[in-house]
Amino acid sequence: MTHPAFPIELSPELIHTYVQDGFVKTENVLSDAELRNYSDAVDREVAARTASDTRSVAEKTTYEQSFIQCMRLWETSPDVRPLSCHAGLAGIAAQLLGVDSVRLWQDQALYKEAGGRETTPHQDETFWPIGSAPLVSAWIPFDAVTVGNGAMAYVPGSHLAGALTPVDITHRSEPYDILRDPSLANRNPVWVELDPGAVVWHHGFTVHQAAANLSNSTRRVFTVVYIASDATRTKSWPCYPLDREGLAVGERLDGEGMPVLWPPPASLPDTPATIGEGTGPQMQ
Repeated sequence: MTHPAFPIELSPELIHTYVQDGFVKTENVLSDAELRNYSDAVDREVAARTASDTRSVAEKTTYEQSFIQCMRLWETSPDVRPLSCHAGLAGIAAQLLGVDSVRLWQDQALYKEAGGRETTPHQDETFWPIGSAPLVSAWIPFDAVTVGNGAMAYVPGSHLAGALTPVDITHRSEPYDILRDPSLANRNPVWVELDPGAVVWHHGFTVHQAAANLSNSTRRVFTVVYIASDATRTKSWPCYPLDREGLAVGERLDGEGMPVLWPPPASLPDTPATIGEGTGPQMQ
């Protein structure tokens, strides 16, 4: 089978860094024009979804103080859809995962307000009933990101430990201190600062966190999560994208809400017949 050329082809060195460390930064992925269009589109959608919430950061729950979270924007905004389904990004995801095909697992805006708290260290993939399926997140800043306004940090090689004790990032109970897990051998998180246009990628089991936003401006970030197309549901616990498609344990991922993005489709995916944000922690 002949596969299309990747719009953005990664060097073997970058792929090796990702495989070894569980995260990597790619420069110059999005142009200035793309960033202007996409950031404006996401801003509009976030504003529309949060228009009725007039609470200050201090009035919000501990979970909400980490950021404003809006999920599956591609389903409700035709202007955001080209970013969520961007062929260049999907091609990078396929290269990093070493697979021929990837699906969209979810997208989300993560806008950390001025004064927003740090994001608790955690792994992503432990929240979802998909076992150890190949999964990678693209973290896309719309503004320059520094440790002072909410940069991310990753524990190098932590993905190789697999699934660790899940962290209660909602803070309904005392969250597990995953940074002290014996499997991490006292390795420290590495902070990654980056400018708009760059993207930082992390594996589904990479332990990561984000700094508090000590600046006077909102840290605007958009994320897209990709999963290998042949992944299956491994557990029956509730999970919105899987439940919406009616997928049982053992069934392969499929359906309108999880379209194949690489190889790129002939046209952008249509809006699913049933749309919604779903529930549950999905945080970065």
